[in-house]
Amino acid sequence: MSHSLVKDKMKRYTNILILLLLTGLFIPAGAQNNPYKIDDSLYPFFQRATKSRTYPQGLLIADTLYAEATKKKDKKAQCLALTIPVSFYYSSGNYEKLEQAATKLKEEARKNNYLQYYYSAYTSEINWLLNNGHSLRALHKAEEMKEQAFKDQHNYGIFSCIRTLGHIYYMRQNSEVAAEYYKNALEYMLKHLPEQDPSYLYMNLAEYYRKKDEGEVALEYNEKAVKTAKTNESRVASLMDKCQTLYSMDRIDDFNTCYEECLQLVEQYGVIRKSALLRLRICKLVLDKKYDQAYIAADSIGSPLQVYQILHVLYLKSGDYEKAYTYNKLIHKHQDSINRLVQSTDIAELNAQIGNERMKLDAKALEYKNAALNLRNTQLELERTKSQSELEKINAENSKLVLKNRNLELARLNVEAEKQKAILKEQQSASQHYIVTLSLVLSFLFLFTCFLIFYLYRRRRTMAILQEKNEELTVARDHAEESDRMKSFFIQNMSHEIRTPLNAIVGFSQVLSTPDMEVDEEEKAEFSMLIQQNSELLTTLINDVLDLASLESGKYTMHLAPHRCNELCQIAMASVVHRNPKEVKSYFTSDAPNDFLFVTDKERLQQVLINLLINATKFTSQGSITLQLEQQTEDTALFSVTDTGTGIPKEKQKKIFNRFEKLNENAQGTGLGLSICQLIIEQLGGSIWIDPDYEEGSRFLFTHPIDKSDQGKEETR
Repeated sequence: MSHSLVKDKMKRYTNILILLLLTGLFIPAGAQNNPYKIDDSLYPFFQRATKSRTYPQGLLIADTLYAEATKKKDKKAQCLALTIPVSFYYSSGNYEKLEQAATKLKEEARKNNYLQYYYSAYTSEINWLLNNGHSLRALHKAEEMKEQAFKDQHNYGIFSCIRTLGHIYYMRQNSEVAAEYYKNALEYMLKHLPEQDPSYLYMNLAEYYRKKDEGEVALEYNEKAVKTAKTNESRVASLMDKCQTLYSMDRIDDFNTCYEECLQLVEQYGVIRKSALLRLRICKLVLDKKYDQAYIAADSIGSPLQVYQILHVLYLKSGDYEKAYTYNKLIHKHQDSINRLVQSTDIAELNAQIGNERMKLDAKALEYKNAALNLRNTQLELERTKSQSELEKINAENSKLVLKNRNLELARLNVEAEKQKAILKEQQSASQHYIVTLSLVLSFLFLFTCFLIFYLYRRRRTMAILQEKNEELTVARDHAEESDRMKSFFIQNMSHEIRTPLNAIVGFSQVLSTPDMEVDEEEKAEFSMLIQQNSELLTTLINDVLDLASLESGKYTMHLAPHRCNELCQIAMASVVHRNPKEVKSYFTSDAPNDFLFVTDKERLQQVLINLLINATKFTSQGSITLQLEQQTEDTALFSVTDTGTGIPKEKQKKIFNRFEKLNENAQGTGLGLSICQLIIEQLGGSIWIDPDYEEGSRFLFTHPIDKSDQGKEETR
C-alpha cells in the first residue's frame, strides 16, 4: 500500500474518531439525555455547538456555553465548550489556531482534573500534523504525550498515545512497528477501557495483514471488528473493510454476500460512505467481469493514486498486461514522489530542530564565558589583595623557573644542532647520486611538458566548442523553466481565486441544505445573497480569464467601426452609476462635439471604461467620479477616470496592471481587470497609465488613435 493511500485511510479513521475524542470518549448507544452529566440547562447549548462544530456559528455557541458554564461553576461544561474550537480549527486546517485552542483546553482540563479532555486535545494536534505530512513533528509530540500519560497514570491518555504512535509509524511506512503498537493499544483498551469501540483497531490490523498477503489472518480481524462494532458507522465501516479482504482473496461468493449486507445497512441506518461504496462497486464489477463498467466507474475516484491502483488490477484481471504494466509504473512513480516529499519534510524539520539546539548551545556557551569572566575578575581581585611579601616570593620562584627553562632550552638546541649536522653529511653524500637521476627526470619532464601543451591546446579548442553548445542549451532551458514558472504561477493564482468564491457557495449551500441546521428566514436571505454575490464573482473571474486568454493568444479580432465618442462614454457611465455609494456623484465632461466620430471596437472600449468606473466606485465612499474626454492631438483622443477615493500608494502603482494584483485582498474582484484593460488598449493602438502626481484620489488615463479618413467616410455616408 502506498504512502498516499495509507494517509487517506488513516485520515478517514482519525476524522471519524475526532469528535468522540474531543467530547469525553465514546458514549454508549443507550445513553440517556445529558450523558455528560453537566447542568441540564447547559446541555442544549452543547448539542447545538456540536452540530455546528464545523461552521463559524459553532464558535459563537461555544463561547456562550463557556460563559454560562462559568457562571454556574460547571467545570466539565467549561471543558466541553473548549472542545468545539479544537474541532472547528481541526476541520478547517488552521494549525496555528488549533494549537492555541488545544493549549487552552489542556490548561482548563488539567486545572479542573478532567484529563480525558487534556489528552483528546493532545491527540487532535498530533492527528493534524500527521494528516498534513508532518509525521516527524507528530512523532516527537506523541512521545511527549506518552511521557506525560505514564506520569499521570491516566488510562485513556496511555491508550490514546499507544494508538497514535501506531498511526504515525504506519504513515511513515514502518508497518511492522505500527502493528505492534495497534496490538498493544487493543490489549490495553480491552483491559482498561471496555466501553471503547475496538473495531477500528481490528480494521487497522486487518489492513496490515492484507498488505502482507495473509488473507486468512486479516479476515479473522475483520470478523472481530464486525462483532465488536458499537455504532452504526463503525459497523458499516467494518463490513466494508471485510469486503476488501474477501476481494483480495478472490472469494467471490463471500464477497457478494458481504456486499449485499453493506448495502442493506447503509439503506437501513442512512450511514453514507460514498467513496468506500464506489470502490466496493468497482470491486464487484471486476469480480463479475464487467470491465467496461468498472473502467467508467474508476474515473469517478478523486485520488489519482487510487485510480492508478484500480486500473492496474482491472487490466490484470482483463488480461491487458501491457496497460497493467503502464499503470504499475505510474503507481511507483507517484509513490516515489510522495516518499521524496516525506523525506524532504523530515529533513526540514530536523534542520529546524538542529537550529534550535544550536541556539541553545550558543546560549550555554555564552553563559559559560560570562561565568569564566566573573571567575577571572574574582581571581584578579584576590591577587590585588595579596601582600607585597607574597608577591616577591612568587616573583623569585618564577625567576628560578625561567632560568631553569632557559638552561633546558639551550641543552635541547645543542642536541638538535648535532642532529642537523649528521643529517647534512648524509644529504651531501646522497646528492651526487641524485644529480644524474635528476637530469634524466628533467629531460623526461621537458618532453612530457611539450606533449601536455599540445594536448591542452587541442582540449581547450574542444572545450570552447562544448561551452558554446552548453550556453545555447542553458538559454533554451531557462526559457522552458520560465515558461513553466509562469504557468505554475497562473494556475496557483487561478486556483486561489476560484476556490475562495466556490468555497463560500458550497459552504453556505450546505448550511441551507442541512436539515439539522436551525436557520431562520433572515439568515437564509443573508446566505442566499452571499451565494449570489460569490456566484457573480466566480462568473466575472471566468469571463476575465476567457477574455485574457483570447486577447493574449491573438485569436480575438477587433471589430473596428466609426462610433460617436460622447455617446459611448455616456452609455458606459449610465451602466455603472447605480453602483455609486449615496454620497458619490458621477460626472461626464467632453470638449468634443456630439457628432464627433472615431474608429474603435465599441464593445471592448466600453469594457475598459466600465472596468475603470467600477474600480473607482469600489474605493470611493464620498465625493465624485469624473469621466473626461478630450482631443489630445489631431490624431489622438485622451480618456481619463478621476475619483476622490482612497488613492493608490506610489509603491503599488508600478505593479497595478499585473495579473491578480489587488489593492484590497478583502474586496471583491479577480485582479485581472486592469490587465485586460491594458491588453485591449494596446491592441487598439493606445496606451494606459495611472497619474502618479494626482493625490486627491486616483486618476487613470488612456489614449486612443483617431482615424480621420474613416471619420470622413462615415460623415459622407
